[in-house]
Parts: sequence; C-alpha cells; structure tokens
Amino acid sequence: MDNPQRRRIRAGRRPSTVEQGAATRQALLDAAAALIAETGWCAVTTRAIAARAEVPHGAVSYHFASKDDLLREAAISATRRALAAPLALAAQAGSVAELLSGTFAWYAAGGLTDPAVAQLLETAREAARDQALRAPIGADLHEYRKALADLVRRDQERGALVGGVPADGVAAAIAALLDGLILHLVLDPDLDTRPAAAAVLGLLAGEPR
Repeated sequence: MDNPQRRRIRAGRRPSTVEQGAATRQALLDAAAALIAETGWCAVTTRAIAARAEVPHGAVSYHFASKDDLLREAAISATRRALAAPLALAAQAGSVAELLSGTFAWYAAGGLTDPAVAQLLETAREAARDQALRAPIGADLHEYRKALADLVRRDQERGALVGGVPADGVAAAIAALLDGLILHLVLDPDLDTRPAAAAVLGLLAGEPR
C-alpha cells in the first residue's frame, strides 16, 4: 500500500525511525481497510494484512494490540474518508434538490462500484455488534444529518420544501432513503434511480412530479 510517508522515504532521504514506524502503521491500516472490502470482515487475517502492506507479520502486533484493534481503527479511518464527500456536499449544496441530484448522479455514474462502498457495508454490519466501532461512526453520521437538516431548514424558509415538518426528521428520512437505495442498487444494479429522485423531490416540495 502506498502513502505519502512511503513516497517521501523512496525519494532518497533516509527516514527517521518515527517516520518508518508511521509509514508501516499507515500501510497496515490501508491494507486492512482494503481487505475488509474485498474479503469481508471475518475473513481478514493478520498475515493477509501484513502481506498486503508488504511488511513483516510481526509488525502487526508491534503497532496494534490486537487484530480487532487494527480492523476497528482501519474501518473508522476509511469510513471517515468515505463520508467526507457526502458531508462536504451536504454542507456546500445550495438546496436539497441539488444535494439529491448530485447523489443520484453519483449512483448512476457507477459510484457504488467504489471499494469504499463495500467497506462501508461491512463496517456497518460489524458496528451493529461493536460499540467501540459504532460510537465514532455514529458521531460522524450525526454531523451529516445535522448539515442536511440545516439545508432542509433553509429550503423550508424560502418555500422550496413543505414547512411545518421538523427539519431534523426530514434530514433523517432523506439520509435513510439514500442509504437504503445503496442496498437496492448493490442487489439490483439495473435499478433506475431517476423516478425515485423525482418522486422524493416532489414529495418534499409538496407537489407531484
């Protein structure tokens, strides 16, 4: 697995012990996240992680207390990277319609083939059983829903969305819809999301589409 620290090391400057350790640790995290997506959480082994990271197997126990700690940290880090784009879109979109259009366009363009989606699904399943994994990811999802609720509230104030409905509730419903569509598209890749996008926008605006 490549990372900025390893690239600097290969550039010719002799790395410090701290830099070497940081690079090895990051390589293990990247390898673990990739294997979670490819093989499923339960099938990942420390030997496979070390081989994928191109480091000695002993490096795993040197940098992490256990395989569970390594997988948990890798999953949290990878999930936060995956959620960064949706969070930025929710924060920067000018309207709920813009946010939904951008998200549905990403779906239609094959965004669900990104390995990050498989990693997210695996992590979500494991998080249901692991509070230490669930808590930080839940906090990030809370921030996403908060940004989405702010967007809903602005749309309601300017009359673009039906008023009198709690913005937090609308945001949670939209987030759940988008997550649910991921599941449908994973299981049925030929699903056309355009009618769903039109229906959702129509319902939120209080008018048929």
